Amino acid sequence: MSKNENVLAIIGPLNKPKFMGLANDSFTLIVTKEQSIFAKLTSEIMKKVAEEARQQAKQDGKGFFGQWSSQIAGGMNYSQRYLGMESEEILKENPENFSIPNSSINYVEVKYKDNSDDDGNGRSEWAINIHAHSQKLKFKCNNDPRTELKKAYPETVK
Repeated sequence: MSKNENVLAIIGPLNKPKFMGLANDSFTLIVTKEQSIFAKLTSEIMKKVAEEARQQAKQDGKGFFGQWSSQIAGGMNYSQRYLGMESEEILKENPENFSIPNSSINYVEVKYKDNSDDDGNGRSEWAINIHAHSQKLKFKCNNDPRTELKKAYPETVK
């Protein structure tokens, strides 16, 4: 990130439902002091992150299993790479990446949805609705995002 934009939080993956909720796009939310950047997660990015982790492990002298475990760890921690990237670089990474100014966010609503039946089948999820001046962004995630969202938007999370 640029020196004047410190990262306040990285939250993800956030799933944005597509047509009739039958599929999702995954995004990582990178919140800086000035803006909220939504970076789309693609299979190409995951492949790139895994390959970079494997190459680094190889340079560090790790063998096959060390490289393999580095690839897995890299894939699980892919979002941390955004800590070392400029905002503009993140936005240019994918044409579907976008940002909104934090000043345009009125409030962020977080709700827990238990979608399991009486037998415990199904899965629960968190719904995140970001209400900005001109739009409402809806996402879902599997992990409780409240702590990171409150760090990012201390006055606006409900």
